[in-house]
Amino acid sequence: MSVVGFDFGNVNSFIAVARQGGIETIANDYSLRATPSCVAFTTRGRSMGVAARQQLNTNIKNTIINFKHLLGRKFSDQVTQKYRKFIPCEMIQLPNDDIGLKVQYFNEERVFTPEQVVATFLVKLKDITENSSHGMRNVTDCVVSVSF
Repeated sequence: MSVVGFDFGNVNSFIAVARQGGIETIANDYSLRATPSCVAFTTRGRSMGVAARQQLNTNIKNTIINFKHLLGRKFSDQVTQKYRKFIPCEMIQLPNDDIGLKVQYFNEERVFTPEQVVATFLVKLKDITENSSHGMRNVTDCVVSVSF
């Protein structure tokens, strides 16, 4: 059994597998080793990684980037307010001072927390791992690095 690690970055994320005394970085579905940490919502669904980053210019209000720094923070937090200008979608204050990211998804206004966006993105990294040529068909455990 191989060990899988996700390096979750604010701009890009990486997937690594420990193999035969070394570490190998897995390429995504676009044959790139770096997967953009980006989630986009449309009238037909959602996309993540490279596909989401490609929508940044045409679907900016429904594309979420730079969301790592919002994890575990409150809306009124100084760090949240500092990074607010780097989040292209609308950021709103939820009950209990939580952060909400408002987008149009399947022609409906939806609000997601940063934690929900990260969960969606981590599923994408898992899918990339399981669909790679490295024989990891059922990833159940992994190490996630989230450095600040």
